[in-house]
Amino acid sequence: MTEPTTAVRPSLQAFQDELARKLAESADRPLASGWLGVSWQGVRALLPLAQAGEIFHPTLLQRVPHTQPWVLGVTSLRGSLTLVVDWVRYLGLPRQTCLHDGDDTVYWISFSPSLGLGAALCVDRLLGLRTSADFVVDETEQCPAGVRQLCRDAQGQRWLELDLIAWAQSPAFLDPRLPAFARPSPMSDAVRSRDA
Repeated sequence: MTEPTTAVRPSLQAFQDELARKLAESADRPLASGWLGVSWQGVRALLPLAQAGEIFHPTLLQRVPHTQPWVLGVTSLRGSLTLVVDWVRYLGLPRQTCLHDGDDTVYWISFSPSLGLGAALCVDRLLGLRTSADFVVDETEQCPAGVRQLCRDAQGQRWLELDLIAWAQSPAFLDPRLPAFARPSPMSDAVRSRDA
């Protein structure tokens, strides 16, 4: 009988401790690891460390009616209301075939508090720290909105460098309600009262 995969996989706490140790070691020299590699639904992404917050195991998730399909719900992380996002769907990307062993582990990675936005990305794989030396920029494809650049690793696998700063400034991300439930603009309110 095979042992469960959780027996050989490092715990989330051990991963975070190792990440904190590596970041501390790089404090007095140029940052060698600029990204955390992640994956969701088979799509690989590079999350800039300066834009990422903490890694959480999922907690109670409250669904939110009348929101875009990429909104998975809201939850409380460290006492703050946090929007949990299916970023593959938000970017309008097709889901890829998942190549891992069927493990159902999910993590939430919060946005950095410096972005001033209570949101978290849903990921199913943490792929470690990555540097620019690990990739070449792929300029053959156009980047979706919210993606800084497309990269390829030595095996030719495609990675998206996410730009969470752009997300935090995007009206579509800041107001994820379905159009029929979106708040009317002040101008449309003024027109409505004038016509009444």
